[in-house]
Amino acid sequence: MKLKNKLLLYFCALFFVTINIYGIILMESNFNIILENTINNSLSEYSVIYANIKSNENAKNIFFEDKDILKIKSDFYFKNNSDSNVILEFRNLDKDLVYSTSDKYTNKIWNDDIYNINGTMTNYLVYKKGNDKVLLINNNIDVNNNTYYFTYINNLDNLYKDKLKEYSILIKLNIIGGIFLLVIIYFISDDITKPIYSLISSMNEVINGNYNKKLKYKSNIYEINEISNNFSLMNTEIQNKIQELQESNNEKQRFINNLTHEIRTPLTSIIGYSDLMLKKRVEDFKLIFRAFENINREGKRILSLASNLITLITLDEKSLNLSNFSALEMIEEVKSSMDMKIKDFDIHIIIEGKDFEIYSDRELVFILITNFVDNSIKAVMGSNVKEIKIILNSRQIIIKDTGIGISKDELTKIFEPFYMTNKSRNKSIDGFGLGLSICRQIVKLLNIKFNINSEVNIGTEIVLGFEEISHR
Repeated sequence: MKLKNKLLLYFCALFFVTINIYGIILMESNFNIILENTINNSLSEYSVIYANIKSNENAKNIFFEDKDILKIKSDFYFKNNSDSNVILEFRNLDKDLVYSTSDKYTNKIWNDDIYNINGTMTNYLVYKKGNDKVLLINNNIDVNNNTYYFTYINNLDNLYKDKLKEYSILIKLNIIGGIFLLVIIYFISDDITKPIYSLISSMNEVINGNYNKKLKYKSNIYEINEISNNFSLMNTEIQNKIQELQESNNEKQRFINNLTHEIRTPLTSIIGYSDLMLKKRVEDFKLIFRAFENINREGKRILSLASNLITLITLDEKSLNLSNFSALEMIEEVKSSMDMKIKDFDIHIIIEGKDFEIYSDRELVFILITNFVDNSIKAVMGSNVKEIKIILNSRQIIIKDTGIGISKDELTKIFEPFYMTNKSRNKSIDGFGLGLSICRQIVKLLNIKFNINSEVNIGTEIVLGFEEISHR
C-alpha cells in the first residue's frame, strides 16, 4: 500500500474512532444525567401526589367510593400540574385496575418487581419492552382503610427519541467531518509524500546510470529536508567513488600498457642480440662484446623493474619494522650508496643542518630518500651546476637540486607508474618511472608530510616532514 493511502486510512480511522468514542461517551453521559434528573423529579412529584391523596381526609369521604376519591384527587393534581407524559394508575392488591388517568396502559400488567413493596419503601424502575419506554414508580397507599398499588407512569419516549436524534447528528457529523477530513489529509499526505516520490524518481534515475541527478526539494518538514540533503550527499559521494574507480581503472590500464611496453623494449633488444649470436658466425669481438653488454644491461633493467614492482605491491602496514634512528646517519648512508654514480657524472651532494631522530621504518625511509636523490641526480646531469643539497632542518629533510625542473602540468603526473618527464633521457640511465610511485606509497604508509616545488631550468625542492617522537 502506498504511503499516501496509508496516511489517509490511518488518519480517517483515528478520526472516526476518536470522534465516535468521544461522541458516544458524551451522549450516553448526557442521557444518563437527564434520565437521573427525570427520575429524581418524578420521585419528588410522586411524593407530592402521594401526600395530596393522603391529606384532607374527613368524614365526608364516607359518601364517596374509593375510585371516586382517587379520581378527584388525581384530577385536582392534573388541574394544577398538566403533564401529558404522566399517568397515575391505581390497582388493588390483586393487581386489578381500579382507576387510571389514561386508557393507554389499562390492559397492561407491569413487571412483578415493581409490586414487591418492602415496608414503606417506594419502588421504581425504567421499563423498556417493545415500544414501551416508561418510568414506573410504585408504593402502597391506603384509602378508606383499603390498600392499593399507586403507580406513577412517566412516558420516556421523548427522552429516548432525543437520544436517537443525537446519534443521528453524530452519524451526519461522521459523514461531513469525514469528507472534510479526507480533503485536508489528502493535501497533507500529498505534501509529505511528494518529496518521497521525487526521491524515488531520482533513485530510479541513479539506478539507470544518471549519477548527476540532484534532489533539490525544500519542505517545511525537517526529516524530508534531511532525506533530500542526505540523498544529494550520497549521490555526490557515489559520483566521487565512480570517478575514483574510473581514474583507478585508467591508471591500471596505463600501468599495464606501460609495463608491457617497458618489458618488450629490453626483451626485444636481448632477443635481437641473442638471435644475431645464434644465427650468424660472428668473429668481430667488439660486436660480441657490445651484444653481451647490451644483453647484460637489458637483463639488469628487467631485474630492476621486477624488484621495483615487488616493492610497490608488497608495501603495507603489516610489514612495517618501526624503530628510532639517526636522520644524519641515514643520509650519509644514502650518499655513500650513490658515490660511484655521482663520481662518474661529477655531481656533488652537500649535506647541511643538524641531526635529529626519526621513529619509522628505516629501510623504507632509506628507499624513499634514495629514490628522490636518484631522481635529482638524473635531473642535474645536463645542468651546468651539478649540485644536490640535502638539508636537515627542524624535523624536515629537504632535497634541493639545480636540475632541469618539472613543469606545473607534469607535477601532477610524476607519481604515476612509468611516467617520466623525459623518457628518452631517463632510459639512457636505466629509469623505469617506478621510483616516485614507490615514494608515494611509502609517504602514505609512514604518514610523512610531503611537498614538492619545481621550476623549469631552475631546479626542484622536495620537503619531507617527520612527526615528533613521543615517549615509547
